[in-house]
Amino acid sequence: TVDRHEQASFEAALALFRAGDFRAAASDLKTFLARYPASPYAAQAQYWLGNAHYQLKDYKAASAAQRSLLERHPDSPRAPDALLNLAASQIELADRNGARNTLNRILKEHPDSEAASAARERLKSLGK
Repeated sequence: TVDRHEQASFEAALALFRAGDFRAAASDLKTFLARYPASPYAAQAQYWLGNAHYQLKDYKAASAAQRSLLERHPDSPRAPDALLNLAASQIELADRNGARNTLNRILKEHPDSEAASAARERLKSLGK
């Protein structure tokens, strides 16, 4: 069971993201994770925090947020998408080798995911 305040806090932060207020969403998601680190929503909050940073073009923070999700919640259903987002940030940071490694990790660890299909396409576009 989830406390209704905890649920409302997560949903409010997600609503900000969906409304395109990425700066406020990132702030609220950070607050949520600090307040409810063991929440059933923690993995999702971490994922959306990474996405908010990516939308703000803060690729280092986006990478850190997605890495945190992968470290703390390796079995999360969001893991393949977090890896895909991490690779996108690595591309933006001109870390093509890191991006290739991350995309190959998706293919190895999550071969049947939708993210794997996207990873194959992105690997083709990265070339050698």
